[in-house]
Amino acid sequence: MKPSAVTRERSAFTLVELLVVVAVIAVLIGVLLPALAGARRAGHAAACLSNLRQAFTICAYYAHDHNGHGPAIGVPYASVPNWAMVVQTEARGGAGRAGTSPGEVFHETSVLVCPACQAQSGERMTRTYAMNATGLSGLPGDGGDYDQRPTFIRFDLVQVPSATPLLLDAAPLPQGPELPPPTRTASVIDLRQEAHATQRIGRWHGGRADARFHAVRFDGSAGGYEEVPASWLEALP
Repeated sequence: MKPSAVTRERSAFTLVELLVVVAVIAVLIGVLLPALAGARRAGHAAACLSNLRQAFTICAYYAHDHNGHGPAIGVPYASVPNWAMVVQTEARGGAGRAGTSPGEVFHETSVLVCPACQAQSGERMTRTYAMNATGLSGLPGDGGDYDQRPTFIRFDLVQVPSATPLLLDAAPLPQGPELPPPTRTASVIDLRQEAHATQRIGRWHGGRADARFHAVRFDGSAGGYEEVPASWLEALP
């Protein structure tokens, strides 16, 4: 028996039905995309906080093994005992030692890379955190100068570990012959210097209206901040 004309007419979508399907799909996409973006931001934030806690643990163990002195804040920038080199070296199971070039040690999936910064920067980032250098940057009265000689924080002398940051999200610096490449952010921040506090802190988390930065404190706890607390301006020992 041949199919009837009515059956043949109902074998395909009508234009109206097709438009309805397209409209429903568009509505679903509009509902799901913000939720997916929020989930992605939450995942990035969780990974960043985990990175900071791991980096703190490595630095704290280093200080325990070196009479309370943490890794070097600044120089030597390209080798151990620089803090970033120590963290990445230990995070990779001890691969790479003093004298190893940063290109051989740093990589974009390392514990030193915040995924939120990676997602927003447009670069294959290899380091996105900075160490607190408040009171150790060579200003009058400072106890060290991280740019001129190896300078170390005395972990065992930090007065209020729960209110003192060790590592923070950092922002890229302008390009120059003595500055990091675009794949690395600032690696040190002196929070007393207004230029450092406003230009070197990386606000990678949250929306544009409430962009926050992450930090890990000397007690190993990590969290997000919108502003620099006044207690963070105390010079480090």
